[in-house]
Amino acid sequence: MSLKNKTEEIKRLIAAFEVESAKFYPLNFSLFFITQDGASSDRLFSRPNHAIMLWQYYGSLGQPGAIDDFMKNIASSDLKWGIRGAALTCTAVLEGEGVDLFVRMARRAGSLFDEDESNQLKNRAALEIIENERKRLNVGKPAVASNTDPLAIWLNFLLFHLSLTNPGRERVHQIQPDPFSLSLLALERIYMERSITKSDRSTKSLANLNFKVAVSFPGERRSFVSAVVEKLRPELPEDSIFYDFDYQAQLSRPNLDVFLQKIYRDRSDLVVIFLCEAYAEKQWCGLEWRAIRDLIKFKRDDQIMFVRFDDAQVEGVFSLDGYIDARINSPEQVDGTQDFNPAHYYIYIYYTLILNL
Repeated sequence: MSLKNKTEEIKRLIAAFEVESAKFYPLNFSLFFITQDGASSDRLFSRPNHAIMLWQYYGSLGQPGAIDDFMKNIASSDLKWGIRGAALTCTAVLEGEGVDLFVRMARRAGSLFDEDESNQLKNRAALEIIENERKRLNVGKPAVASNTDPLAIWLNFLLFHLSLTNPGRERVHQIQPDPFSLSLLALERIYMERSITKSDRSTKSLANLNFKVAVSFPGERRSFVSAVVEKLRPELPEDSIFYDFDYQAQLSRPNLDVFLQKIYRDRSDLVVIFLCEAYAEKQWCGLEWRAIRDLIKFKRDDQIMFVRFDDAQVEGVFSLDGYIDARINSPEQVDGTQDFNPAHYYIYIYYTLILNL
């Protein structure tokens, strides 16, 4: 059964990881690489900890006797840690309080994927290495081994998620953020995309688009914001809403901070900011906020709408500033028309937030 048929389980996992990520466990996720020359680090791991082999690149099997040696190494190996003689082994290490709970939850999350999806995830990194080795050495018959444990599959998915949202970060030894928070963000992606490939909802170039509504929010509120966006789509023309997941491939670019600020400041009729404690803490929200404050500075506050989840202070937002309270379920109704101007966008978003969520 593919991800498309597991909506309820995805929702349950999102709820569970949201609870645990809010506890801020001092739990670290790192990658440990082993070659025939030794390990990438000789540090002592903190306790408690859990290590698991993710994948191996064994090397080329094209030389005489290589296949026989390969079979002998398989027979003499503890396959929990991979095959002896591998050219490169990637092991994930989880260290710190909460490790046992995370391992149990991650194994359940890793069970979301069907066989094809699991194979795609567990082979992704090793297949990239194989392709590079073929080009570099012109060798044939390279061998790769991957771990089928659901924990390994989930950790590989977290690395895949990072490769989409922060290209290059999945290759560093210390993975950030902590695995509970990273899992929550990755599950929100699954809930929206129901696939493990990078794809854009829109086929139009971002460089040529102007938006009627742009949303700015921290990842912790994605499930709420995505529901708002889905309710708004029928009310607005195609490609009228700037929502990052709709353009994720196009947003994998250098100087993304400058590009995002231009979208929020110059190319959006209305910017809806979902304020909460996490918003003030996030680096990317801060970059977007600089463009939004620029709108306020030049008296364009009719292009800004605040939605609050809590009473956390955000620099530049004052107690007298009006907002929609996302915590209220039954405010008074507001009438609107089908004409699209900033005032009416308020109405549509107001209806969406209050009446449909």
